[in-house]
Amino acid sequence: MTATHNTFKWTIWSHENVHGASDEFFTKGFRVRLMGLSIELSFEASGACSPDSAKSLAEKYVETLAKHLATSLTLITEAEWLQRTAPPFGKMTTLYGDRDDRDRVVNAVREARNELLASEDKTLRGCYDYLQDARERMFTVIDEAAYDAYKAIELLEDRFGGERKAIAVLGKILKKAKTAANQKRHIRGKVSSRRLQRGQWN
Repeated sequence: MTATHNTFKWTIWSHENVHGASDEFFTKGFRVRLMGLSIELSFEASGACSPDSAKSLAEKYVETLAKHLATSLTLITEAEWLQRTAPPFGKMTTLYGDRDDRDRVVNAVREARNELLASEDKTLRGCYDYLQDARERMFTVIDEAAYDAYKAIELLEDRFGGERKAIAVLGKILKKAKTAANQKRHIRGKVSSRRLQRGQWN
């Protein structure tokens, strides 16, 4: 484990392809970031931060992710990773599989996150799901990501009892994000309509 102020980083040791393993969510005072075979926890709550609590949460997350991937994952430090990959022991190579394999990893990431957030607010879990969908759409048709972003904003508005109340709590950035997403939705809709009229939809 490496630590900078209240940020803790580890590497995930795996012999299996985990292409597409990417996520970010907040729980128990920590912002959890999964970036391929790296995991980072940043403490953003008030009060003292315990390195042991960070490691415990990271271990629980990796264990949960391994369960949904049906594979073995181990949380190790950067120093341990360097020892395992230094000659003559060889090196670890991350393989990139087909779309089906990527979908399997993405689904496992979603299931692991929702399991860890089972006791959290239902709206929060729904927003994370939509935002994950938006990130995935950016690998195919980037404009379609706006649909999922817009749905996440609508969830927040419902949770707070309408747009005005949501903006009062979360700030004007919510309105700006909704406007930007809505513009992308309409642009995409117009392009799709023109393609259908010309018989170019695929």
